[in-house]
Amino acid sequence: MSKYLFYLSVPLMLTTAVFAQKTSAEQIEWSIAAKLQAPDGQTSIGFAGAINAVLQNRLIVAGGANFPDKKPWEGGKKHYSKEIHILEKTGNTYSWSKEKVFLPEAIAYAGNTTTKFGIVYAGGENEQGLSNQVFLLKQDELSSKIIAKPLANLPIALTNVALTSIGNLVYAIGGDQEKSTSKAVFSLDLSLPNATWKVLPALPIPLANSVVVVQSPSKQALIYVIGGRTKTPEGISDLHSTVFIYNPEKQEWKAGAKINDGKEEMNFSAGTGLAVGKNQILIFGGDNGKTFHQIEIYLSKIAKTENPEEKARLTAEKNQLSIHHKGFYKGLLRYDVVNNTWSKIGELPFLSQVTAMATKWNNDIFISSGEVQPGVRTPNIMLGKIKD
Repeated sequence: MSKYLFYLSVPLMLTTAVFAQKTSAEQIEWSIAAKLQAPDGQTSIGFAGAINAVLQNRLIVAGGANFPDKKPWEGGKKHYSKEIHILEKTGNTYSWSKEKVFLPEAIAYAGNTTTKFGIVYAGGENEQGLSNQVFLLKQDELSSKIIAKPLANLPIALTNVALTSIGNLVYAIGGDQEKSTSKAVFSLDLSLPNATWKVLPALPIPLANSVVVVQSPSKQALIYVIGGRTKTPEGISDLHSTVFIYNPEKQEWKAGAKINDGKEEMNFSAGTGLAVGKNQILIFGGDNGKTFHQIEIYLSKIAKTENPEEKARLTAEKNQLSIHHKGFYKGLLRYDVVNNTWSKIGELPFLSQVTAMATKWNNDIFISSGEVQPGVRTPNIMLGKIKD
């Protein structure tokens, strides 16, 4: 075991020992499975808002956005990717496929979910603006290459939309429009030819950048929408500690316990989470909004002032916030869906990855790339091994 992997695994073993004693949750050991590669074979700087899902027992990391030349505060231009990275496993070793495949177009911040039909991704944004396009990524039966099949467009263009699935149905929940945040919920039946999106009961409030997880505390699978943020006309988002639970059978929403660390209520968005066991949802860090709010306030002030000197001063102060950002919230939170209670069970031993996705592959947790500081990405594909 390398010194670096030892550093990653031991701290969480210490915190999750208590976690295992007090709950039925498993112990987790973290390591770096791989690092994203650039087209030239060098280590990539990573992407925010990439697709992260499993297809035919291979991990797919596709699309996303980054700043390849300069950081945002240096005037860097955001780049949108259409690359599909394919991570394969041989024994206990992970390696990148040499296969060169691409999405139909560059996209970032799309929602995505793994289904028995393939990976569905929807919405997102690129240099042309917001997208309403939806695709199914699947393996071609003849060539074995990954292909993208167009599906019915979303009724509206959305970025930062959440996707999840139950059986044949894919659900699209919330997301951002150009000037506002949506509370719309749609479903698409993948088993029907030429299916179109069905409008479902809306979220209680508009939400984007939520963690959306399916969990089944009883025989009925329920959809949990955890945290998120809402755009406002002033440009300063409303941040939320909410949990909303959707019952597909009854087609109704109810509120769950507010997000908290066992001591105090907290806002949360753009993080990652997964269902574990029959009654738990684990949240692997995220943005508690403290610095995010400060940056939005600066942006609002900069937009309103016409004084060049004032604008330059505010811009410099905003940039310093980003440059000296210590990283996002690293708390590992547990939501018990049966008892409707939250607890903090430890801290991630690595920088929290936001605007990223967590997925399960062979019962292991994978969090791919993402943003670790404002404008700064990571190439790391984090692997969390769940110990019995």
